[in-house]
Amino acid sequence: SISFVTMSESQRDSSPSVVSLLQTHYPKAALPAVVMVMLWIRLQAYDSFFQNGEVYLSGNDAWYHLRQINYTIRNWPLTMPYDPWTGFPYGTLSGQFGTLYDQLVATAALTVGLGDPSQALITQTLLVAPAVFGSLAALPTYAIGKRLGGRFGGIFAAIILMLLPGTFLRRGLVGFADHNVVEPLFM
Repeated sequence: SISFVTMSESQRDSSPSVVSLLQTHYPKAALPAVVMVMLWIRLQAYDSFFQNGEVYLSGNDAWYHLRQINYTIRNWPLTMPYDPWTGFPYGTLSGQFGTLYDQLVATAALTVGLGDPSQALITQTLLVAPAVFGSLAALPTYAIGKRLGGRFGGIFAAIILMLLPGTFLRRGLVGFADHNVVEPLFM
């Protein structure tokens, strides 16, 4: 004989519906998707920074930060306190040029390089750092949006940031290795 197992009315009421599960858990899927799309957008030009096996960074400040990061890696966790090459002929204190940014990138390079990163790995870490930091800015954007407008408001704010053209996007593209994109992330 065939018997059919049916759920009682109380069992049906206690089990969550698909709609209620989506309403409760959609940020767990949507927010990582937004971050990954932002990273994908920002890494599109990755290959254009390589020529004949060399990495070429965009702009002058990227090369300054590369020097700072190299110093920090050799003297970790210290950063360069004084830079004789800026403010020529007198030099300047380096504190005003984003040493936290340099410290974060140097730490990432040391971690990826297992304590002894090659120069190519250091440069590649600096190359992708703005894209990573720009993508991570979706996290505090979500948190602020969630605080002001609930979970939907947080996801909506992160999606708007993902689609936003302009300076924030340009400063967060691969190769634009300056500290400007980290400022909105930590603000």
